[in-house]
Amino acid sequence: MSQFADGGLLASKPYAASGAYINRMSNYCSSCRFDVKQRTGPRACPFNALYWDFIARHRDAFRGHARMAQMVRTYDKFAPDEQRRIGESAARLLAGP
Repeated sequence: MSQFADGGLLASKPYAASGAYINRMSNYCSSCRFDVKQRTGPRACPFNALYWDFIARHRDAFRGHARMAQMVRTYDKFAPDEQRRIGESAARLLAGP
């Protein structure tokens, strides 16, 4: 995400990833206790809530962005209760232990 801190002048999209991407592109998830397919809940991969919260927080900027608009549309399809749970999960994670 730091490469996108200039508002997209040098990078074409923020480098942010959900658990699914990390799982696909590495072997870090093979021994993880979290479920990479869950966005919220006690067994949910923390990267999922953080990723979708990032999309939600920057939705206005990403809505018109060629490479990020699809992620905003995907987030918009989540039920309002799921969106709320994602925000709450991300806030707990960002607050720390």
